[in-house]
Amino acid sequence: MIELTHDQLTFAFPEIHPDAKLTIDFQRTLRIPDGEREFPLLPGLGRYPLFPVEGLLEQGAAPWLDQVEAMLPMYQSEAMWLSFQPSYSVAHETFYPFAVKISAGLRDAVSGRPWSSALHRNPQDYLVLREQSWLGGFWNGHGRVHQFVAVPFGNKEIGGAEPRSPDNKGRVQIEVYPLARHAFELYHPADSWQAHLSATANRPSGSGDFKRELHDELEPQKLDGNPFRHEDWDREARASYSLHLANSLQWCAMTGSPPPSPPLSANLATRMAESTASHRLAVHQPWRALKAGI
Repeated sequence: MIELTHDQLTFAFPEIHPDAKLTIDFQRTLRIPDGEREFPLLPGLGRYPLFPVEGLLEQGAAPWLDQVEAMLPMYQSEAMWLSFQPSYSVAHETFYPFAVKISAGLRDAVSGRPWSSALHRNPQDYLVLREQSWLGGFWNGHGRVHQFVAVPFGNKEIGGAEPRSPDNKGRVQIEVYPLARHAFELYHPADSWQAHLSATANRPSGSGDFKRELHDELEPQKLDGNPFRHEDWDREARASYSLHLANSLQWCAMTGSPPPSPPLSANLATRMAESTASHRLAVHQPWRALKAGI
């Protein structure tokens, strides 16, 4: 079961376990130069709004939108990072684990290889979520990290949005596999007293500080910390959701209005750039896209 509420996606698998829930939101942030080998988690400036395509199709937007579930509009000076919040099981005293695959256009965000919806272990092409985590970019298959952005019209960059095109270059696809119940109970036996308390206690959704930085683990040979067997993931319970990243011009052409959030101000961008530069990263100057408001 997948729900879109308050610009958050919640994947729930009650048939597997009552605590098998994963919430994902999409944070707005500053765009930095492409091709960095690594970068810090940039400040989140609030959730991007997600718009189900049903309403857009009713307005006469491009018919190929029926290939995705929602649209995410952004300015070309912006980027997006994903926040993952698995539910906490009080009875088992742990967050419920998930395997998550992400595509950026036609490429697997973890392995950098052409997208495939199946789970692969060698090389590993999925994230293992066992606590709150985030993903700030995707591998291009050649040792470089790119942010999730909506690129200008005509740009053939992987992950960029193409105008009036039925291909997948503007698509971010998310596939979620819960840990099978028998595996969850094997790795994390429930405490009988905690199990009793969990019947009435409010289960925390995973609020607090992020504890893992998955962008540092994207390179296949660095994907450690996976204690689960390949067969532990419940493949029959797989849930999938697709987004289309629309740049401001594309969004305006489809809807007749600019993206709902105003573009980043030059002052804010400069402060964020200075903070980013303190991490020894190059930054775009003189913010031409910001000054153009696109």
